[in-house]
Amino acid sequence: MKKTKVFYLVVVLAVSALLLSAANARAVSEEARRHMDRGQAAVEMANAPEDYEAAIKEFKQAISLAPDWPAPYYNLGLAQEKAGKFREAVTSFEQYLRLAPNASDAKMVKSLITKLEYKAEQEITDDEALNIFASLADSNQWQLKGITNANLFSRDIGWVKWFRRSSEPGRQNLLEFEYFTMYNCPTLHGVCPGSALPMGKVVEFQTHYKLCEGDGCLSTYNYRLEIMSRNKVTMFLRVYRAKEIGGGTSEASYEFVRR
Repeated sequence: MKKTKVFYLVVVLAVSALLLSAANARAVSEEARRHMDRGQAAVEMANAPEDYEAAIKEFKQAISLAPDWPAPYYNLGLAQEKAGKFREAVTSFEQYLRLAPNASDAKMVKSLITKLEYKAEQEITDDEALNIFASLADSNQWQLKGITNANLFSRDIGWVKWFRRSSEPGRQNLLEFEYFTMYNCPTLHGVCPGSALPMGKVVEFQTHYKLCEGDGCLSTYNYRLEIMSRNKVTMFLRVYRAKEIGGGTSEASYEFVRR
């Protein structure tokens, strides 16, 4: 078990024991305690940020059953921090201090809140991510860097022309784009529309380029874009070439760097 997890568990168990004894007078229900135990078991089993979701669920259940019990708020805050939910962790720790203002670890928790607030400021929300993706076609904001084979990754064939955030009611979470193709696009000059739904800081989608009519004429472009920071977005492109031009697969990686 990693040192960080061992330390986390020692802190959780020590604080939980202290607060549990203090909460006995408040008649914490056995069911609330059961969910605390389940949450701590989930923490012990967690190996990745997403694994802490089970613990978060259990600690929230304990809180719903014993809203004046400080311990589950503390445990919830630690689990949320491990899950990368820094804003939510701040709220949980603040609630913990409200219920246990004279706790022996109050100074440490206040310091932790300050650190988490800073981390939260660096977070990119889903809404911010969508706006970043939508801005990538603006060459005044972004410079595209990477190794390019013009024959395979031409900006005139299959390449995305622009991105924008959908303004249609009910579709504001979609990223819209246009790309150039031929034969299989109903719009003028072969400029085809497309849309994709970003999943947080990642968006994946396909474009196609049809060289001719008939079998073996279609090339497929698979895009994967990931926001690394507010100033850098990586793009991975895999192209499945049409049989008419030899077939096969090619890959390339790019970076959008903010100017």
